[in-house]
Amino acid sequence: MTPRARSFDEFAEEYERLHNLTGDPVGAWLAERLPVRGGRALDLGCGTGRHAVLLAERFAEVDAVDVSPAMVRIAAATRPRENIRYRVGGHTELSADGGDGGYDLVLSVSTLHHLDGLPEALARVKRLVAPGGLAVLHDGVCEGRPPSRRRLYAREVRRLCAAAARGPRSAARSWEVFRLRTGAWLEHRVGDRFLSRAEFEHIHGAVFDAARFEEAPNGYAMLWRRPLATAGPAGSAERTAVNR
Repeated sequence: MTPRARSFDEFAEEYERLHNLTGDPVGAWLAERLPVRGGRALDLGCGTGRHAVLLAERFAEVDAVDVSPAMVRIAAATRPRENIRYRVGGHTELSADGGDGGYDLVLSVSTLHHLDGLPEALARVKRLVAPGGLAVLHDGVCEGRPPSRRRLYAREVRRLCAAAARGPRSAARSWEVFRLRTGAWLEHRVGDRFLSRAEFEHIHGAVFDAARFEEAPNGYAMLWRRPLATAGPAGSAERTAVNR
């Protein structure tokens, strides 16, 4: 992880408040793509646990990992579940019970752009997926030049003005959102460097063969299912079934 990823410690509480105000469209999108039930799941870059609790409703065990101690503290305090284990860590420290292929689901939302050496990191993530398991990797994308601080600020001003036009009740909430989006969070966003959709597909597709890509809220996503272990004709039939 880069120092910028660790900078979430500086505004973890503001980040949590902002997302409480603005909702979680990624969570609604994700709920339609998760298995109904499963054994073990990993939330890589879990933040304050918003998606870990969604996984906990469907999986028997959830490991929720983030490089920011402040984020993990908030997650454990506000979204505790008996079947979630929150811990501080980075992608290079991950293993599934000391071996590969231990997770029925590996999820990452809006995290991968923080990683150094993305292809190598993706290869590590791939090894954590169990046969028949699913990887869902989401991140922001950017076509063309990254937006400047001035453009990001101007966008928030337009949003605030539009909210004010809808009436005082909307304006009060939107003012708080504006304040949170134009503070430390804005400074963090200025430094974000996202892939284009074509780059996203090229880099992820080179690691995850036969992956599927689709538009998602606040970004772009890859979905990949690891084939079941093959052992002659029966194994080939299993692999065909899981990839349908």
